[in-house]
Amino acid sequence: MSASAADTSASKTSSFDSALVVAGITVGVFSAIWLIMRNRATLRKVFQPRVELAPEYRRPEPLPKGLVPFWQAVFKTPAASIIAANGPDAYCFLRFLKVLGLHMLVPYFFLTFAICIPILAASPTAGQTGLNILTFGNVAPNEQVRHVAHFLVAVILMSWTLFLIWHEYNHYIEIRPAWLTSAQHLALARAGTMLITGLPDQYNSAASLKELAGTVAGLVGNGNGTATPRLSTASEGTGVNPTNGGTSPPPGDSAGDIRQVWFTKNVEDVEKVWEERDNEVLRLEGGVAKLQKLALKNTRKGETPEKKGTFDAEQGTEDPTPRYVLDEKRPTWKQGLLSLIGKKMTLDTSPTYIAEHDAKHEEMGKKDYAEGNTAFIRFGSQAEAHNFARRVPSVDKKLRLTVDTGIEVVPEEMQWSNASMNPYQREVRTLVSWSLTIGLIIIWAIPVAFVGAVSNADTLCANSSPALGIIEGVLPPILLAVSFMLLPVVLRLWIRLQGDVRKSDIELKLSPDSGSYNLGQTASSAPTLLARSLPGASIFFLTYILTATFSSAAKSYSRAIPVVTYALHGILGGNTPRKWFMSSGKLQSFAWATTWPTMFLIICVTIVYSVIQPIITLLSLVAFILLYAAYKYRLYWCADQPDMLETGGLFHTKALRTVFVSLYLEGICLAGLFFLSTNESGGRTPTGLACGALMVSYKSPFYTCRC
Repeated sequence: MSASAADTSASKTSSFDSALVVAGITVGVFSAIWLIMRNRATLRKVFQPRVELAPEYRRPEPLPKGLVPFWQAVFKTPAASIIAANGPDAYCFLRFLKVLGLHMLVPYFFLTFAICIPILAASPTAGQTGLNILTFGNVAPNEQVRHVAHFLVAVILMSWTLFLIWHEYNHYIEIRPAWLTSAQHLALARAGTMLITGLPDQYNSAASLKELAGTVAGLVGNGNGTATPRLSTASEGTGVNPTNGGTSPPPGDSAGDIRQVWFTKNVEDVEKVWEERDNEVLRLEGGVAKLQKLALKNTRKGETPEKKGTFDAEQGTEDPTPRYVLDEKRPTWKQGLLSLIGKKMTLDTSPTYIAEHDAKHEEMGKKDYAEGNTAFIRFGSQAEAHNFARRVPSVDKKLRLTVDTGIEVVPEEMQWSNASMNPYQREVRTLVSWSLTIGLIIIWAIPVAFVGAVSNADTLCANSSPALGIIEGVLPPILLAVSFMLLPVVLRLWIRLQGDVRKSDIELKLSPDSGSYNLGQTASSAPTLLARSLPGASIFFLTYILTATFSSAAKSYSRAIPVVTYALHGILGGNTPRKWFMSSGKLQSFAWATTWPTMFLIICVTIVYSVIQPIITLLSLVAFILLYAAYKYRLYWCADQPDMLETGGLFHTKALRTVFVSLYLEGICLAGLFFLSTNESGGRTPTGLACGALMVSYKSPFYTCRC
């Protein structure tokens, strides 16, 4: 027997209440862990690891012990310090949380609570109950003129958001050049190094590339560009650009030509030999460590062969191992999957295998291998490298069709397996990758539909209960968050399949894919599976913000998981000295491609539902306060972002485009709701039609804009 509409509304409110209680308990527990553990001297490497483990010139000041001084220090830390510590990507992420989270949502909260909520709650209403009292659909049929207030609030908030997007783009085009032209950055080899892939055979030599560079330099010198860009003074005197005054290039940025050219080579067989050798070295390390542990264990227990009298001292061997471990107890392993299948190796045969591969690798290195179609070019100045990368496709039609360029390249970020791939292989692989992605969207709809069914379980039950409220309010957001955590793992493999040669490019492609996928799956399933109407579906997103975002922020600043990992380091630290050192001396880092999409989703949902369900603005504002505090603390005192994946803030521009897309969605949803507004006789209302038409007119110029 299915539930009535009133029962369903009550159950939805119960779901929200359950999610609110669970979120409060979770935040309380994590905060208690943080309060109890943070000042312990033995846990300083957990709560302030950069103070001890970061390079001397990048170490922050220790945080105060007091509760209020602690957070004062976090919030008062200047933004330029974040750039100096972890680069523009970290700075732009925090900037997004601060501006598009806090600065944007404060007016959202005040306007919707001051105008929309009183209008929705005032009698007469449409008879909604529970949280649905505060939704767009609770306006009585004979009071549809009230929707004018929703329209005006929406227009004001959209305009405010557009202003912030414009402001952030302007800020970005100041910060990025300031970072690129800072003295610290120009001193790096990457500043004057660029990458070019898909080279035709006629350009596959250093001489032809130098000739091509001369052609490009001629284009620049003829007025089509500037040889040396003006140094930005936007952040002069800060951690971004502390010394440049913008009057002359710093040392090493003077005009020059190509200094060096490196071509990739097709050496798959060499890579295979080296990989086999490297894997065996790691297995041998594990075997030696296991042998040492076994010898120590036997010594402590007095069970060594020497103590038991089973050791033959007259064997004449110099190896002391038989004194402590019987030959039949010595570690062995196999070379296959998880050391369970394949050729059996021992401590005696493994060094021989490694030596054979060393000799084989050295012999193969003497051969002359065919060059690939990818080249690294180091110029005498950053300006020349950037101009060449930007203009080389316009020199020759063949180059325009096949080549791709990149700037600020370092060897550590290269995906070497893709370096020698020709352009046609990349096209085919890209087609295959997109086909797999579309298939994944179809398949992934099954678990998302299951989440929707769980969140709508009340419609199948005649009687609601607290247990049902917990299931509906807590379980679906958790399941959805888990599914979105697993998704990037698959998408990253398929994007790598496309043939991108830089890991940073793979991450940049993954970020919008994950964000768009999350948004698409959630937005497409919510109206149909989570509720009978768009306003009612907002309760699912309220519970999602409560369950996923609040707990995630609290877990982040509490450092609960690192505390547990540190306590169990003796077990989880690894079975070799190398693994132990890497786990104890390595700072954590963020994968921006999977960190940004969650923020995309929250911002998008908040914008779309800000007028439809005003409560979401309050929850999102609190969520972003927690997130901003947590990430600022972690990025300056805990995390260390690898320089090789630094993009100079390119993720930020993708995030701003996502916010712009959210305004499209909000306009479409509101226009549809206005057009569907009905009066007491069931007909369309003049107010709704007028507001819908005006909303379409207001949104129309957006479609001619490109962010």
